[in-house]
Amino acid sequence: MKFLFAKVTNSRLMGTLGLRIALKTDNYRLDQYFLLDAEKVGIADYVSIKNGNNRYLYEEEERLMGGLGADRIYINEKEAMYLINHFGNKNLRYKKELPGCKDEYIDIIKNKVDNVDYEKLFSKISKTIETPIEFINYMTMRIMGSDYEALNFYSNYYIEDINITDNEAILLKNKVLSINNNRYISEFIFEDDIYYKSKIGFNISYSKGYYKIESIIYIDKEEVDFNIVSNELRKTEYISVYNIENIFYEKFIYDNPGFMKSEFEYGVLLTEFKSNNNHVNDYVYYISGDINTIYYISDTQLVVATYDYNIEIKVGKILEDKYKEYINLTSKYEFEKSLIYEFAQMGYGNFYDFMKIL
Repeated sequence: MKFLFAKVTNSRLMGTLGLRIALKTDNYRLDQYFLLDAEKVGIADYVSIKNGNNRYLYEEEERLMGGLGADRIYINEKEAMYLINHFGNKNLRYKKELPGCKDEYIDIIKNKVDNVDYEKLFSKISKTIETPIEFINYMTMRIMGSDYEALNFYSNYYIEDINITDNEAILLKNKVLSINNNRYISEFIFEDDIYYKSKIGFNISYSKGYYKIESIIYIDKEEVDFNIVSNELRKTEYISVYNIENIFYEKFIYDNPGFMKSEFEYGVLLTEFKSNNNHVNDYVYYISGDINTIYYISDTQLVVATYDYNIEIKVGKILEDKYKEYINLTSKYEFEKSLIYEFAQMGYGNFYDFMKIL
């Protein structure tokens, strides 16, 4: 097959990348979409499209890459084949099933591929880290994901198992404290079947455009009650409720193919992620920091949730300008904690009915 192009998101430090490859034979064109997961998974998802029209190909790319908050970088054929081989062998190593029609890519995993400069490729698929705070947040995430490949890329010594997590832990919140120019402490909460809090001390350096780990000190974890975790993660939620015409959903989905879609009994929840991962550069990192807006659409209502007042104003203006023929604002609320997921999961189609039980 003739190689046409390949592009990948430079989101390696978030642990997940989107990879798209376009190939062509005399008879058809094949577009392949891979979701690559560095945290003991490998190839997490795979979709292929034969002879797809431009709109269909665009929608699938947005579905794959739109929520990763990263730039899309063109790479060459050798680099693309190397990534499939590299991540596919993680599936084999960790005994994770290969997704989709694996016959379309299994030979790339099983056969030897051309060598590439992996350090150069790793730099290409990773964003440039701009501040030590961003570096500490990313390294704490990589520790939680047991991603020693990334940790050792950014370390001046070999890092083995730090023994913080038992399974595949999720970093929920991290607070970075600066001790001096080179030393920082991460105070974090994570989920690993149950909830824990812990600390890691970092000694870092900076040279030739890269931050590096010089040493790590891990302070043992401590169990945390769910109510404490809930309070730590609590954010003000701004909710707007609209009445809608039936045609709104079709138009909104068509305009926003990159939104993550979750279906519930009486509606569909769409999550719009931010276009970048700048939240990783904050002294306090939240797992939900990449969420821009959440939309819940039922047959008669649109419920919009945001966690920033300025975003609420901006989103409201966009909706009124673009869909004024199909929507009508009826109410606005401000809550001390998030309710949008509870509303969706409890099976309500009308937000006012949900409000009666609060």
